[in-house]
Amino acid sequence: MVRVALLTKESSNRVYADQAQRLLQAELAAIAPALSSPLTSCSMETFGNVDWVVAELDGLSDEDRFLLSNLSGVRALFDVEEDGRFLPLALERFERFSNDLVTIQRYQGKTNELFTHLMLNLTLAASAPARHRIHRGERARLLDPVAGRGTTLNRGLLYDMDVTGIEVNDVDVDHYRTFLTTWLKDKRMKHQNARERVRKGPAAGSSSFTVSIGDGPTVHIVRGSSEMARTLLPGRRFDLIVGDLPYGVQHKAKAGGAAVRSPREFLEAALTDWHRLLEPGGALGLAWNLHTLPREQVDDAVRSAGFAPVRYPESFEHVVDRSITRDVLVAVR
Repeated sequence: MVRVALLTKESSNRVYADQAQRLLQAELAAIAPALSSPLTSCSMETFGNVDWVVAELDGLSDEDRFLLSNLSGVRALFDVEEDGRFLPLALERFERFSNDLVTIQRYQGKTNELFTHLMLNLTLAASAPARHRIHRGERARLLDPVAGRGTTLNRGLLYDMDVTGIEVNDVDVDHYRTFLTTWLKDKRMKHQNARERVRKGPAAGSSSFTVSIGDGPTVHIVRGSSEMARTLLPGRRFDLIVGDLPYGVQHKAKAGGAAVRSPREFLEAALTDWHRLLEPGGALGLAWNLHTLPREQVDDAVRSAGFAPVRYPESFEHVVDRSITRDVLVAVR
């Protein structure tokens, strides 16, 4: 039996920090089937006035240590000896670029980068084609259909994925393009930047930009409504789709071009295209505000579109602020 103590990362968001250990515990329980040694227990314990998530496993292989190292909330790992000593375990992060790609951006309404990491981890674990590509040394293909200013796309880049985003807001698209190209220049990374505008057909008026990073991954962003995802991305297929839906408070969902408080109409209109863009066995990961959309309605919508929701042993529901309680759903095509 091996006992491993996981120290959680610090978060600049106090409310998220208060829930970080519980969410880390839920994330660990969710990825447990991928561990080579069975997870026999997972609990929160206090050592030296510090709270830890403590996992007990039948063993700990290098692959298991790699998986634990890349949990969203992990800052450090320790092997807990029988006499109570903590022996540090080397972290093995899977990060193609420096971590400031996901931490340096600051703007109102930005999704906490630790939560974005958690969402991507859950969806990646559920996507068979994504895992198969990575095991073959290929890049997984990620789509964020509500890309905003690129928080999810940047996390995908850290995982060396080819990333694509759809965003209806011109300002957000321009901000992300400026941020990404400036960041690449500051890092002295070779890249190519191309822009395109669609002038004919159903997608007329939409525009896109593509950034190819040396011999690394590619970023593609298209401006338009995600309800037209297949039209905006003709011939494209993806291994996983990850999106943080508009919360219906400061950022309103748009369905049929009209602002609505609940993202339900938008979700129901977009899910069919998202389903067809996913490879068979691919996974969809969504986050949303429970105050504007009950979980049962999200379950019903994804099932009606042909997805099978994944059930987890622990809940990922958590408070963001007084008007937002966020939840996560992962479903497989």
